[in-house]
Amino acid sequence: MATMTLAKLISDWELLDTALQPHLTDMPFLKDKATELEGLIAEAKGMDTRQQDLRGTLQETVRQRQELEKRGKVLKSLLASLLRGTLGFDNQTLLAFGVKPRRPRRKKAPAETPAPPPAAQQ
Repeated sequence: MATMTLAKLISDWELLDTALQPHLTDMPFLKDKATELEGLIAEAKGMDTRQQDLRGTLQETVRQRQELEKRGKVLKSLLASLLRGTLGFDNQTLLAFGVKPRRPRRKKAPAETPAPPPAAQQ
């Protein structure tokens, strides 16, 4: 089942309101509900406009936040590089700044490599 959008609902309500107007003289008992429907349509249009404005504001806020995140990442990277250059790449003090020091290399024990077999002469 397809969902009804607010625009479709408003359109349906406006159609009903337009169709009701000529018949209100014949059916005065509908006048109060027709007036209520007109108010509902106006309120719905106002809310739809407000939602569109808020959607635009949200998109702008998200764009600004993403720009801020990008600037923050660049600044953090720059500061981390400066700290590594000042303190040394493997200095454990870097951890206090939230920067991972380079892990010391493990010295591998030299593995005994078998001598290559003599090449067959022809």
